[in-house]
Amino acid sequence: MRKVLIVDDEPSVRFVLARTCERAGVPYEEAGSAEEARTKLRAAGGGRDGVGLVLLDVRLPGDDGFKLLGEIGGRVDSPFVVVMTAEDTMRSAVEAMKRGAADYLGKPFDLERVERIVRDLSAAPPPGQADEAAAHADERGEAGADARRLREGGVALPDTLIGRSAAMVEVYKEIGRVARTEMTVLLMGESGTGKELVARAIHANSTRARGPFVTVNMAAIPRDLIESELYGHEKGSFTGAVERRPGKFELASGGTLFLDEIGEMPIELQAKLLRVLQEREIDRVGGTRPLAVDVRIVAATNADLARSVEEGRFRRDLYYRLAVVPIRLPPLREREGDVILLARHFVAKFGEQLKGRPVALGKDAEAVLLAHPWPGNVRELQNVLQRALLKLAGNRVGARDVATLVPAAVAGERALTGLVEGLLDAEPPEGGRYQAAIAAIEAPLIAAALARTHGNQLRAAELLGMNRNTLRERMRALGMKPR
Repeated sequence: MRKVLIVDDEPSVRFVLARTCERAGVPYEEAGSAEEARTKLRAAGGGRDGVGLVLLDVRLPGDDGFKLLGEIGGRVDSPFVVVMTAEDTMRSAVEAMKRGAADYLGKPFDLERVERIVRDLSAAPPPGQADEAAAHADERGEAGADARRLREGGVALPDTLIGRSAAMVEVYKEIGRVARTEMTVLLMGESGTGKELVARAIHANSTRARGPFVTVNMAAIPRDLIESELYGHEKGSFTGAVERRPGKFELASGGTLFLDEIGEMPIELQAKLLRVLQEREIDRVGGTRPLAVDVRIVAATNADLARSVEEGRFRRDLYYRLAVVPIRLPPLREREGDVILLARHFVAKFGEQLKGRPVALGKDAEAVLLAHPWPGNVRELQNVLQRALLKLAGNRVGARDVATLVPAAVAGERALTGLVEGLLDAEPPEGGRYQAAIAAIEAPLIAAALARTHGNQLRAAELLGMNRNTLRERMRALGMKPR
């Protein structure tokens, strides 16, 4: 059995990982620096008794773990490398996978997962020359230069691709994996989950990054114009074709074509797209000869394409051609901890854009946001906070600034439970959790009572179980105007 090499400058981390290797029944060695790791890798060599897995911390004293990762990947008998870091960020996850890591682990570790990885990868055959060829293209010429830039360069990611949840870390890892290939990718997820952002990240981290990124929304194109939009047309090929026009495939040559809402493509037009993907050439509408195209395809859908295939609305062969690498984007409700990260980002962004000054997000507002299920996902959260900032008079977004924009956050058992759990899990806000909970629900509760009684304060007070003077005092305190 090939051994594990643990590379970390922290003795306590090496101790924990060594015990994990012992439980997995796998031999191991330790290195406290990159130079010591290089020495032990050279001494171990290849073969059955060599190093089969490196657990590598990327923050090593006096050296860069990513540099060592690149050196390890340059060997024919390369071991698997699992990158470890306390800086559990989007960029480090993508960069690790771009540079050829087998997996990525954020600290503190899930030791059961580490044990599974150690057991599985130490017993697996080396990545092999096929993977080596895929990860390390011919070093000569322009293609070789692109391959070197891909391995040695940094990470390019959209500013709004934000999140540290386990679900999003898996997405970042997939971005890094597929960026170093030419494989067709199918992004699947609900509306508002950020499919175009992920497509752009894949393009920006690939060897095609210097080429164009062209988008096509299949749902937005009239049925009779889809072929012309995708493949272009010759002059006079149909009424209104007064000049030759290149299609999206030609415009994306040398880069990436993003086919958004691919499930909306009429089935009678799918056979031609399948042929383009197979043959890598297109026929302009009205054209007489095929044109070769050099395009990487990333498609996206919010539909269940597998069901569409079974129902005869999407071609099975096209589905398999597109879903070479399927990536599922999680809805916001499954991204634990990311709602507040995103909310703070949007508040800072819109505070500068709309107010020209820093704006803070209050803990009571955070509780309201945590309680909402966000069926519209990140796009809905962004829109809510943009509207809240547009109306904001002060420098702090509070519960009442967002509660009326997300009424579902304070309606029903599920939302109320989410509100309470969010408050109990979050850091104690100013005034305590009890006051934060009251602040989060009081304004929409009074507004709902007034709406039900058509603005009659006496009847609203009776409905709420208070006298009219108390209701008026609370309305003034909350900044609510009489209807």
